[in-house]
Amino acid sequence: MKEEATIRRGARNARYAAIPNHVFEEVRLSMEARWLLGYLLSKPDNWTVVLRDIINKGNCGRDKARRMIAELVELGYAQKEQARDSGRFSALSLVIYDEPFAPVVSESVASLPQTENPSTVNPSTEKPAPVNPPLVITDNLEKPDYRSERGASAIDQEDRKKIELAYWKLVRSWPKLNGTPQAKWFDTWLALTPEERIQAAEKRDAWVELLRSNGRDHIHVPGTYFENKLWEQVPDAPAPSSDQPARLEAKPFGKLFGVEVYRNFLTVSPGMISAPTAFERGQIQRGERSEQEIYREKLVKQGWGSVEGMFERAATGRSTAVSARFSPLCEQMESVRVGGEQWLAWQAYHAERGWRWYPAPDWLEWVCFPVGGPDGLNGFETALRGLGENDGN
Repeated sequence: MKEEATIRRGARNARYAAIPNHVFEEVRLSMEARWLLGYLLSKPDNWTVVLRDIINKGNCGRDKARRMIAELVELGYAQKEQARDSGRFSALSLVIYDEPFAPVVSESVASLPQTENPSTVNPSTEKPAPVNPPLVITDNLEKPDYRSERGASAIDQEDRKKIELAYWKLVRSWPKLNGTPQAKWFDTWLALTPEERIQAAEKRDAWVELLRSNGRDHIHVPGTYFENKLWEQVPDAPAPSSDQPARLEAKPFGKLFGVEVYRNFLTVSPGMISAPTAFERGQIQRGERSEQEIYREKLVKQGWGSVEGMFERAATGRSTAVSARFSPLCEQMESVRVGGEQWLAWQAYHAERGWRWYPAPDWLEWVCFPVGGPDGLNGFETALRGLGENDGN
């Protein structure tokens, strides 16, 4: 008895691409960045694309498109270079890889949005050959597929105007600036990423105070401040105070405990699942069990290491530490009596999904689940994803 195919593919034609499965299973990338990587790897050699094309195809804004590119660069799936032409930045060259590599840091690599200082470890100078030749990304409107040239041009002009306004607002209030603020520093300001411009403005006053506290009276001009990213000298904000803990205690089988359990099931990829044994392959060949049935059984036992650890601790009365950012989701949880109708409905749903089921020590009477039973899980997932992507730490 053959298992009916659940993935059905049409006939191949000239327009398809061979892309490694791990590209779409790379859990370190957001779902949007995985889409972008697959989209770029599907293009022919020497594909030329504009940022507006990514925005249109991905149905996203400019900042989100840049964040997706930054993710690929950060994890080594892309290398981004930007050459200078007569003192100005020219087109961006983005080399795409289907296997990640350790990025090489040099003065020619354009700055990308970062949330922390780059590593000071000297990276390897050896790079694998790119899967595709460079893909050129430009911010002009020479794109193969566009909605409205006039509309896109207006958006670009609006973005440029906002950048200029932010620049003049900052430099006109620059302390100890002799003479009229100079337009010549604008190119250096423009070369920064949007995130860097925000940080440069927000930390300017703190940077000035830092200089004065160290007995230094000289204040660098804006161009030097931008080019050398001097705002990075300002220490980051202190960690949350003790009255606002980053992690909370999740009591066994309580609401926050349940939030963390279903966060793992819904957002964390399962662990490595072992292949069928010789005995199991024989069962499949004889039609005694299906391959999907065996996989689901292994998924329950092997796929949810973090949840299994939580269950083992909870069964002996021990709590679990959970990120405080998920505490608002406790409103999405309700208590269910062990052995009751809702309990049995959840048990059947776990078996269907290949999720590990709760232990039931003798003393356990109530367990918290998402409100509304299995049919209400979509509402919980929507609220969870509304908090933004996070690994729970």
